[in-house]
This record gives sequence, structure tokens and C-alpha cells, in this order.
Amino acid sequence: MTSLSLQTANSTQFNTAINTSISVVAHSTVQTMSSKEIADLTGKEHFHVKRDIEVMLSQLNLDPSNFGCIFLDSMNREQKGYALDKELSICLVSGYNVQLRMAIIKRWNELEAQVLEAVRPSYMIEDPVARAKKWIEEQTAKQEAEAKLLEAAKAIEVMKPTVDAYDLIAGKKGSMCFQDAYKFLGGMKLKDMKQWMYDKKWINKDRFGRDSIGYYQNMNGYLVEKVTTHQPQIRITYKGLAAMARQMKIELNAEDFN
Repeated sequence: MTSLSLQTANSTQFNTAINTSISVVAHSTVQTMSSKEIADLTGKEHFHVKRDIEVMLSQLNLDPSNFGCIFLDSMNREQKGYALDKELSICLVSGYNVQLRMAIIKRWNELEAQVLEAVRPSYMIEDPVARAKKWIEEQTAKQEAEAKLLEAAKAIEVMKPTVDAYDLIAGKKGSMCFQDAYKFLGGMKLKDMKQWMYDKKWINKDRFGRDSIGYYQNMNGYLVEKVTTHQPQIRITYKGLAAMARQMKIELNAEDFN
């Protein structure tokens, strides 16, 4: 993983999957990054970033209205956007399953806090007995924290092949019909896969009672329509299948798609 430095008056460095420098604005005790800053740093259109934020917050069961902010554009006009804290900002740009990445980020924050607590200096204590006791506590806590960090690193390393498999599959060109796609989802039945897609608004019924592609899934390239002699057929792309498996927490084997 490469280094991502959050630069602010009271900030510290941490690791993530993005190699750039991000400036955050400190509001009271909460540091936030605006959707406009994220758009500028990633080279994406601001309305695309806002759309991605709305999708992410929806998947995390968070209300987007709680993250609204106002910023001035290049012509000094007020524009609406979103302000995200450190965890949500990293979660957005990571590109991985939001629930999985959020859990990992929070766990690393807990471990970092334990390490900081463990290395608090004992030399500030005047009583020699209390100082010795504190030193023993520090060493014990440090060893426990290091062991947990090692355990977490091993756990993430175990996850890596699955994450890589998702990325490899998502990068493949083409699409497949639902009858072929469901077979890759851990033995799931076709009707259950379609019901999941209805529940998640991947597909909807149009005014004629036909299946139609949801807006975000169309924009993200998860689903496509193929023209047939009867009526358009909705097909799922490899990117869509990988995204679906991530959200369902189903492991995919890249070799199955060779």
C-alpha cells in the first residue's frame, strides 16, 4: 500500500491505497474533505463524485443530508456538495466494497489508537514505583498491540487474493445473461439473484411491466441492454457481477472466467 498524507494543523500520516496528497479542512474537532476537493484530486467531474458519495452513503445506511456542505466555485458562486470525514473519504476512493473497507479502516484506527496509548512515555511520572509499574504496563500493551497489528496484517493478506479476483473479473470486457451469471454466485438460484437486484434497485419495472436498468447501475456500467428480435435483453457485465459478489460477500474465482 502507498502513502496518503492528510495535511492539516493537527493531522498525522496514515496508509491507504491512493498515492497523492490530500488537504482536509478542520471544522471544530472533526476533519472533513469536500466532494469538490475529491473531484479535483481524482480528476473526476464533481457531479460524478457527488453521485458516488450518494451511492456509498446509501449502502452504508447513512443519510446524505447529514453530510451536505456549501463551497464557492471559481466564479465565487455558492455550490452544493458533500463533506466527508477521514473514514468516509478513504472508503469512497478505495474502490472496494464499502462495508468491507469501512470495517478494515475502523479496525486500523483502533489498532493505531492502541499503539499510541502503548507508547505514551512513562518518564513523566515522578514516583519511581509508579513509573516502573507504568513502564511494565507500557511494554505489555506494546507487545499486545504489535501482536494484533501482525494478526490484522495477516488477515488482510488473506483477503487480498479475493480482492484481486474481483478486480481481475471487473476488468474483463463483455457481458452475460442472468441465466449464466447466477451460477457464479455460490449456488444462488436465478430467482433469488433477480429478487436481490429488484431490492437493491439494480432493475425496476417500467410502465409496461418490463424490466429496466436502474440509473446508477447504468451509469456505473454494471448492466447493459442487448437488442433482440422481441424486446431488449438486460445483461450483467463482468464489472456488475464483481460488484454484486462484493456486496453479497461471495468469493469469486478468477480462473472460472478465463
